[in-house]
Amino acid sequence: MDDAFQQMDHSILQIFGQSVLLTLADQNSLETLGIIKTQIIELGKYEAVQGEITVLFLDSSIGLKRGDSVLADGQLYEVDRKLKDDGYLTSWNIYAH
Repeated sequence: MDDAFQQMDHSILQIFGQSVLLTLADQNSLETLGIIKTQIIELGKYEAVQGEITVLFLDSSIGLKRGDSVLADGQLYEVDRKLKDDGYLTSWNIYAH
């Protein structure tokens, strides 16, 4: 069953993903598939106050750190923090330079 979820997540990246170039803190680069989208989240304890963040979804085997760079469609982003890791896909909060 575990393999089925992993296969499904890889299929999602292949269908909806775009090419992203990751530049790690040690200056190594890696080109892979990722999904970049914006999400609306609650800010603080009141649901009425919301903000927009940009999220990068990657294969969870790719380890990023705060300060790593992401280049996609000519836009440069910087990695802020990991939001969620389900063991197959990891979501990262990123922001544009």
